[in-house]
Amino acid sequence: MSQTRKQQAIFPDLPRDKQVVDRNGEITPAWDLFFQQLVMALQTNFKPEGIVVPPQSATNLADLGNTSGSIGNIIYDSTNNAFKGIILVSIGPPIVTATKTFTIT
Repeated sequence: MSQTRKQQAIFPDLPRDKQVVDRNGEITPAWDLFFQQLVMALQTNFKPEGIVVPPQSATNLADLGNTSGSIGNIIYDSTNNAFKGIILVSIGPPIVTATKTFTIT
């Protein structure tokens, strides 16, 4: 039985430390790291040429289409060289999704 590796989030999670600044008014190390990672992620995924759509293989795309959390996602299918969207077909139960290929006309 092989394990499927979970995709890593594009943007960092908020720090659990609720204190943003210390007694001296300086940003705490946890929040400083968060903002550094957030800015780096934004610079990586939002370019002057447009938004970078995350590439996925056809296999990963099929797995993503089976989860309700992926509804509305736009993904680049790197196996078939196509942009695809995951849409809601039926609210069920169970929730049914479909993957639609974007076509240029």
